[in-house]
Order: sequence, then structure tokens, then C-alpha cells
Amino acid sequence: MKVLHLNNEKTWRGGERQTLLLAAELQKRGLVNSLACRPDAPLQVQAGQQNVRTLRLSGSNLLAMGDLVKASRDYDLLHCHTGRSHSLAAATVWCHRKPILVTRRVDFLPKKTWFNQFKYGQAAQVVCISEFIATQLGEWGVPKNKLNVIQSAVPPAMNSKSQSELRAKLGLPFGKKIVGNIAALVGHKDHATLLRAAREVIDQRQDVLFVIIGEGELRPELLKLREQLQLDAHVRFLGHVPEAQQYLSAFDVFAMSSCMEGLGSIVLDSFASGVPVVATAGGGLPELVRDNETGLLVGVGNSIALARSILKLLDDGALAKKLAADAQRWVDENCSVGKMAEKYLEIYRKALA
Repeated sequence: MKVLHLNNEKTWRGGERQTLLLAAELQKRGLVNSLACRPDAPLQVQAGQQNVRTLRLSGSNLLAMGDLVKASRDYDLLHCHTGRSHSLAAATVWCHRKPILVTRRVDFLPKKTWFNQFKYGQAAQVVCISEFIATQLGEWGVPKNKLNVIQSAVPPAMNSKSQSELRAKLGLPFGKKIVGNIAALVGHKDHATLLRAAREVIDQRQDVLFVIIGEGELRPELLKLREQLQLDAHVRFLGHVPEAQQYLSAFDVFAMSSCMEGLGSIVLDSFASGVPVVATAGGGLPELVRDNETGLLVGVGNSIALARSILKLLDDGALAKKLAADAQRWVDENCSVGKMAEKYLEIYRKALA
């Protein structure tokens, strides 16, 4: 069995990390697999560092179709990790004639166009990273016998640095309680609700600093809201930080405020790092953050409830420690990279059959 992974994103986000985690793990297990991606994209650079073979997949759709047909000749199965790569594989199916497997990570429905219906019709199997997404696609029209659920995975937390060392690297103070967030500054991450929650928290405790790692189109708007809420001294935007998950242990609490989320793999990293989590119940997040079991869960857009839960973890150290330990145990048992790879191998066999 030879598998060609397709991911032509030009940025490095959760989906690209999951693509590489899977390809690298399959390679360790002796499976012949390669990664078709954009030249000089972060994914290609990261793959090279892990000795995963990469092939060219142009950023231009027309050129990418030619690249794909050429690259696919030596492989038995195409595994599409993005919507755009799925479109490319479906558009060229008469040329490459290879089974198509799709991983769906996003939390919004495809538009009901003839091409979207065609491309899902061409997929031999569809893997969703949450039950939430699988239910969405089933209601949209993907046959249930094609739908599978495989959650994202995280490697064991490898960072051995202390909290003070990590804070020093980020330029954060030692004497503060730090509430962290790692997410792109885009609409569905709903940082506005997090900022409003921060205002509520700061009104109760002056020793708290909110730290937001990530970059995106909403940065100017969020900076303006921070100023309006008089939070300039209490909320820091650190921008893009490479491999940001390695800094999770710098936080006392991780807060996720998304109004929609396919799954929220950064929450899994927080679990693995032993950091207690507060999250909104957007999309697939409740499948990870079970209220009072693996974290605290609040309603989408409810800044007051989000603030109360953050304060609860900051004020109750025993509760925070228990939730973090239970979450860490759960992620170790259910979300290893090895288990994810085994599940994908089963789906590959099903798709080829």
C-alpha cells in the first residue's frame, strides 16, 4: 500500500500539523507514503526536518492539477487533508483513477453546489475529526457508510522547561496568574468574547494577565476592543509563535472561546501539558471538554460564564489540579499518534477494497 497525502495550504495551522504527524508515524511503521504540498510552505519545511518525502503541489489550481496527476502515478491511494486538495483530486479523477480518502476538519458545511456533491461522491471514505462534523456531513448528504470519526492526536508533551523558563522566553512576568489562548485571530475563534471575559476577571483579580498567541485578519479590530475595554495592561497579543504548543505550561489556565470548532486540537495539547482548560461549547469542543470532568464548559458567547469559570480555576487550586490530571490521563489513553495511525490504516484498507 502506497499513500500520497495532499495538503496545499500555505500556512501552518492545526490541520497541517496533523497531516505531518500522521505521515511521519506511518513512515515509522514502514508504510510508503509521501506528502504533496506547496513548495517552501511551512509544511514542506517541517516535513523535510522529519525526513518525510515531499512532492510539489503548486498553489495555482491549474498547475496543481498537473502536479497531482504526475505525482499520483506511483501511489495506490490519495489522502486529501484539505478542501482544496479534495477538489483537485476530484477534478482530476479521470486522469489519476485512484481511490480518494478525505479528512474533514472544519466546522462549517460545504455549499450545496453540483461540484461539492460530485467531489464527495468521488470520495471512497470520509474521515471526520469529531462526531459533530460527521453529523453535519450526514445531514448534508454524505452516505453514512462513508463516514468515519478519527479524532486528532497529540504527541506526548516533551517540554522539560519549567514554567518560569517558558515565561522568560515569552517575556511574561513571574508574579502573575496567566490565562492563555492559542488560536488564529479569525471570526470563529471569537476572541471578542474572551476579551470581555478578561474585563470581568480583572475586575475581580488584578494579578491576572491574559496572553493570546496567534495572528490573523482580526488583529486591528481586537486591539481596538482591548483599548475600549481598558485592558491594555492586562491582555497581551504575542502574534505568531512557532510551535506555540510548547509554551502551554507557561499558563495557569487555558481558555478557548470559539463559537465554532471542528474539534480544537490545541485543547488536546493543553490536556497533554497538564494545563486546566475552560472552553465554550462550540462545535466539537464538548467532545473533548466534558464539564467538571476534563475541564469546565460554558455557553458560546457567554463572557460572564467564561469569566466565572476562569476565576473558579484560579481560585480553586485543588479543582484545577484534578481536572488537569483527569484530562491528561484521558488524552494519553485516547489520542496518541499511534492510535490515530492504526485507525487510518483500517480506513485505507476499506477505501482500497
